[in-house]
Amino acid sequence: MSPSSWITRAVGPLGLLLLVVVFFWKLTLTNEFAWFDHPDMCAIEIPRLQFQARELHLGHFPLWDPSIWAGQSLIGQTQPGPLFPLTLLFLLLPLDHGYLQSAYLNGYWVVLHALAALACYALCRDWGRSRTGAILAAIGFGCGGFLGTVAWLDVAAGAIFTPLVLLFLARSLEGRRPYSSAACSGLFLGLAWLSGHHEIPLLVSLLFIAIWAVAVWVRKSAVPLACVALVITGLVAAVQVLPTIEFGRLSQRWVGTTEPVGWDDKIPYTIATVYSLPAHGLLYTFLPNADRYADCAPFLGLAIVALAIVGLSTIGQTPRVRWIALATAVSLLFALGAATPFHGALYSLLPGLGKARMPVRALHTFNLGLCLLAAYGWDELRARPFPPLLQRGLLLVGLLITGWAIGNPALDDRLLLSGFLALALAASLSAKLTPTALAALWVTVSLTELHGVSTATYSSRYRDDQFRFVKRLAENKDIADFLRAAERQSPVRIAVKEEDVPINYGDYHGVDALQGYVAGVPRNLLRAELHTDRSQSLLAVTHYLGKEPARTGQVSMYEGKSGVKVFANPDAMPRVWSVHEIIRASTGPDLRDRVQVQPIDFHRQAVLLGDAPTLELCDGDEVKLNSRNPDRVRLTATMRCTGMVILADSYYPGWQATVDGRSAPIWEAYGAIRGVVVPAGDHQVEFRFRPGSVYLGAGLFLLGLLATGVLVLRRR
Repeated sequence: MSPSSWITRAVGPLGLLLLVVVFFWKLTLTNEFAWFDHPDMCAIEIPRLQFQARELHLGHFPLWDPSIWAGQSLIGQTQPGPLFPLTLLFLLLPLDHGYLQSAYLNGYWVVLHALAALACYALCRDWGRSRTGAILAAIGFGCGGFLGTVAWLDVAAGAIFTPLVLLFLARSLEGRRPYSSAACSGLFLGLAWLSGHHEIPLLVSLLFIAIWAVAVWVRKSAVPLACVALVITGLVAAVQVLPTIEFGRLSQRWVGTTEPVGWDDKIPYTIATVYSLPAHGLLYTFLPNADRYADCAPFLGLAIVALAIVGLSTIGQTPRVRWIALATAVSLLFALGAATPFHGALYSLLPGLGKARMPVRALHTFNLGLCLLAAYGWDELRARPFPPLLQRGLLLVGLLITGWAIGNPALDDRLLLSGFLALALAASLSAKLTPTALAALWVTVSLTELHGVSTATYSSRYRDDQFRFVKRLAENKDIADFLRAAERQSPVRIAVKEEDVPINYGDYHGVDALQGYVAGVPRNLLRAELHTDRSQSLLAVTHYLGKEPARTGQVSMYEGKSGVKVFANPDAMPRVWSVHEIIRASTGPDLRDRVQVQPIDFHRQAVLLGDAPTLELCDGDEVKLNSRNPDRVRLTATMRCTGMVILADSYYPGWQATVDGRSAPIWEAYGAIRGVVVPAGDHQVEFRFRPGSVYLGAGLFLLGLLATGVLVLRRR
């Protein structure tokens, strides 16, 4: 290909990137705004990103997070995509005194949207759409609708690959390098599963399977292609999906009900009802509105919706438009959720669908379908005389909206602007504009419409009523410095009063913590009743953060600038110790009774549920913690006789123990933490986190990449 051809082909993508940069000017060209001033981003995702970034910059890839719930599987928790390739690249960017930089968080957000727009542009061009039609569709998909309004980093990351999944799926079905295309479609869907949230990948996977099922039903020769696509998807996704399933089976999850649910529990349909798109929400596909449905909105604006309607007019002559229209309609029915009987029927028939508890997230594929139709609509508009019906419709809508907005001054000013823009679009269809001028006008109108909704929630650091959650996240760094200094003497673990200190304070500042804001928690920790004084003593909670003590006996050690104090817990157990007496509990209530009601002496006795090893009675052991990082703990134990060494970190599959280099079983002491039997004498004890689910998943992931590479590089 000649250099001039490359330049010609690059004009569209480069122009699109420039438009995205301009669209997100608040994030790209200033340092005044942030998109992430959101309670869940600042309470869940950014603290976890911060923990992982800190470890990566120390030269260590963590699999375990000790800074939350007495230690949790970082990969198993899934959010916010600890294995997502783009997130890992973002986390490697320079830190500001050990913390993530707001400018880079803003930049990463823009990169995700730019990649989504480029993916949609590539799909449209591959399907023969004009450059302008592809740009309009890409702007709508990447900057508007679901992706333009969703407030979660991991949810947005899971949506950016959908156009590429469809691009290569269509190529495979059309016979264009069918096997390598099938593999690439599976690759990109598998990568979506690494994003950190399951709902969008699950919904796209359902669409993916449905398309392949129809293809196989129509043409049996598509069976091997479908197998390749599905197998590659499973292999690539395995590195995240396997640890997620392991964690899910061991945990209980908060889904909006009064009590958390387990892996095998069905999520009540009332939750899906709450997160369904209301029927009137369909109007906000083209009317600007401040409402959000599960932190997203369907708004694409009049320009793109009008073009999508024009695109639908070609449904009788373009088979691909028929399939796009069908997928778009099905996505809308799904997003409406409880408003129609269809979602409820699928919910009842498909066992795993309940785990995608927010039907409204199907707005992602609904919006993509409308954007693709808009690309076809633009080309239809340019290929034939402008349909008078479209001009009259835009004129009528513009007059109605303008009159409504003028007659009701209390309405959002964006509504009045929308009316003016509709009139401008109507006028453009009768004015004798050059093709370039007409394209520029429609692109400008689309960007203007989308900007008023998509970036409306961005917070400004120069307004007192904004940056509320970001400011709270960064508070009390002086307390973190004090705790890190105390850590040099002995391990620190904190509990916090949520009203005074963000609950994910430990993750953000790199301090071991008892609590955390999470979607799910292993059942053994919930069973341990971590709110009680006894359990906090057992879990070696050394300090409490709050403006007032939580109970008697706590001693004030330090007061931060914010007025939050650090209180020492006088009864906290050390992080490691030994016991020589085991009490067996036959049931969960019996175990709880031994820990909470009929108190045993934690210094001498451990309680185990079920089988227990045989120990010897003696005193005078010395157990010392030597070193630790997230995935490894080393200690020395001088035992007078055979006993159990206790490590006050949460018990979880994947941890392995050795005594003097020889493997030793880990016991679930007190129903929640780790214990290992150590004989008399001087010994080196080591705990290492080597989760089989992660290592097996990584092997399958590499196999998926290898298989895709082989198929792509084949000449045939």
